[in-house]
Amino acid sequence: MKKLSALFLSLVFAVSLFAAQIQYPVNPNPTAFQTTPYSTSAFSATFNGGVETSGYRSSENHSSNSVYISTNHGVMQRIVVRTVDYDIPVDLTSSNFYADDDTTGGTIDNRSTAVWEGHPYTYTRHLYTVNGVEFSKRTRYIIVNSRTAIFIQQVSASSYNDQPEWYDFEYSLRIR
Repeated sequence: MKKLSALFLSLVFAVSLFAAQIQYPVNPNPTAFQTTPYSTSAFSATFNGGVETSGYRSSENHSSNSVYISTNHGVMQRIVVRTVDYDIPVDLTSSNFYADDDTTGGTIDNRSTAVWEGHPYTYTRHLYTVNGVEFSKRTRYIIVNSRTAIFIQQVSASSYNDQPEWYDFEYSLRIR
């Protein structure tokens, strides 16, 4: 009887571990523009073309930023991994802070908050004009932990329906 109980408890434990794994959402309508898988120690994602990398310190000198960027057929996709020099709250106050601090300008025609892979985020879509052309900038500000944030962004002319491509890009993001 003890062996049967131990076996049953082991089975329950194994099933609970499996159930506790992150279930990634899947894009219901992929576009085939996402052709370049890219992986770092912080994330993996599939971009719309070749990825260039760069890095910089914030103007306030409070964080280091690693930037991964791809541009194809007029759509720019970018992921920024920000490492902060001090602890930040791991909640919507931090993601809202970054969204409110965005200096893109123009107007925000969509804003929401939720959780991605267990991490709080704020989403914005800015519409802004440069040299007479209106652009759309989609950003998801994700708070990974008390020292790390990931910003996933896509910019295109607002006349181009980039939402299917955005879904492909954002649904491909896996935080490590």
